[in-house]
Amino acid sequence: MLLAMAWRNLWRNTRRTIITVMALTLGVAAVVTIHSYRESVFKQMIHEITVGLIGHAQVHAKGYQADPEIGRVVVDPLTVEARLRTALPGAALERRVMGYGLAGVGEASSAALVLGIEPALTPGVRPLVTITRGRALGAHAAQEAVLGRELAVQLDAVPGASLVLVGQAADGSVANDRYIVVGIGDAGSAELNGNAVFLNLTDAQDFFALGAGAHQIIVRLPTSDEDLSTPLATVRAALDLATLEVLAWSEILPELQATMAEKRRYQRVLDLVVILIVGLGVLNAMTMSTFERTREFGVLASLGTRRRRIVGLVVIEALLQGALGCVAGVLLALGLLYALGSLRLGGLSEQDMLGVQLPAVVDVALHPAALVNAVVTALATVLAGGLWPAIRAARHAPAEATRYV
Repeated sequence: MLLAMAWRNLWRNTRRTIITVMALTLGVAAVVTIHSYRESVFKQMIHEITVGLIGHAQVHAKGYQADPEIGRVVVDPLTVEARLRTALPGAALERRVMGYGLAGVGEASSAALVLGIEPALTPGVRPLVTITRGRALGAHAAQEAVLGRELAVQLDAVPGASLVLVGQAADGSVANDRYIVVGIGDAGSAELNGNAVFLNLTDAQDFFALGAGAHQIIVRLPTSDEDLSTPLATVRAALDLATLEVLAWSEILPELQATMAEKRRYQRVLDLVVILIVGLGVLNAMTMSTFERTREFGVLASLGTRRRRIVGLVVIEALLQGALGCVAGVLLALGLLYALGSLRLGGLSEQDMLGVQLPAVVDVALHPAALVNAVVTALATVLAGGLWPAIRAARHAPAEATRYV
């Protein structure tokens, strides 16, 4: 009966109810849309990180992340990969070598990051570098190199040019060799595009005198979850942590993880501000509604209606308005997100965030956490906004309230 009475009471002042519901609708839609957009960007960034340079996790020699010396390698990477495949069926693995040197083409030279990669990766795994001119590295060592596109411009290099690399080998000797530039590509990062030289893994191992050793074993998992605590625990249990270390992408890029966490905190504050503004409107509307119905509440009390039922009636009215606003707000947010669809970031996609290039296209979709957060917060707000007027209405003395005009 209270529910039916509350629903009828909402439409006794249709204009006020519509205004209140519209305010809730706009607040919920704003929270859901902004939250979903931000999480869609983060999801795309994490996808680019995990399928590209970093992977979901990496296995290094103990202490390599803190002090990446050229001679600090995983000595027997094939055995480590076998253990990883047993512990994580379905994971895609990739060995890499990473070092520094001086790259020269003709009279031009530049400091370079030398990356030894496996060209023939697991089917379905995206190549680290997208070729824009020439071709990719061959499947076998052949003294070939691919340059980042900005480095190629700096060296005035084209496919077919002769590239000289000079560096320091793991045994302390001078590493130097000549390679043929077979391609120029985009590695998805301004840093890599500006200084990376990509070699076949075997060529890089020979250049730095590493034998079969590798600096990194990239682990890519068949998951889009941000929380990798369970698979990481499985990997660490399968490996010898006295000589190896296992790090998630968030541990390799702690600044990026911290930046994402900070933006999420700011979003929660923004959500709270939006909903509080809406809540003040609800409080005002409910206060006016109960004030105008003082005599009605006095009559109800005189007829024996208990105070808690009067409180319940007003609270249910507030919650009904909140429910209408939440439903309409979610539908409006879905419409906005559907209209946005795949959002192109334009020039923003050329920027790096802590070494990670922003995605060129973001597929905007409803984020479940945004939905739950907006609905719970909105209902809690209208409940708080309606509770004080409800208590105030129930505290009127029946004799005084019935004389109110």
